[in-house]
Amino acid sequence: MGGVLLDMAISLDGFVGRVDETDPGLYDWYFDPPPASKPVVDELVETTGAIVVGRGAFGTGDDAGGWDDTPYQVKHFVLTHRPPPPVPGRAVEFIFVPDGVHRAIELAKQAAGDRYVTIGGGADVARQFLAAGLVDELQLHVVPKLLGEGIPLFGGGVGPALTRSLTKIRVVDSPVVTHVRYRVEQPGG
Repeated sequence: MGGVLLDMAISLDGFVGRVDETDPGLYDWYFDPPPASKPVVDELVETTGAIVVGRGAFGTGDDAGGWDDTPYQVKHFVLTHRPPPPVPGRAVEFIFVPDGVHRAIELAKQAAGDRYVTIGGGADVARQFLAAGLVDELQLHVVPKLLGEGIPLFGGGVGPALTRSLTKIRVVDSPVVTHVRYRVEQPGG
């Protein structure tokens, strides 16, 4: 087991959020999972040994108080050039990494041991890890919503061009979300 898993919810038209940062409800299923999705959520929590997020995702979670009741009792690595002042007494430990994706993944792998390093967003951080060839598996939670516009996970002229072949590992369908997991084939591999 182990490795690096990019795990994100995405709208049917490829967006992971709205530009104005209002909540499009892409993670509503996570907090009240239907029976088919519950094993996916449980597996994610159990197999995650460390989490990596960007400064934006950290700030969004922090502003919403979302870190207080996270089920992930693992170290959270925040990729940022703007570390905030330390806040004692947090529910989870945050390590701020200003040295780029390679350093963040190195530290996160040490913390994760034989479990996954899970990259939880945002889109810019996800694209950086994919472009660097650091993602072993990609799990998308496809929510049947059309946002029309927003923050694209792939393409849209944002970030470096990505060309990767994916091998499907599994598909789990439920009425409110379809979970698709892929192995990422590295270039030249």
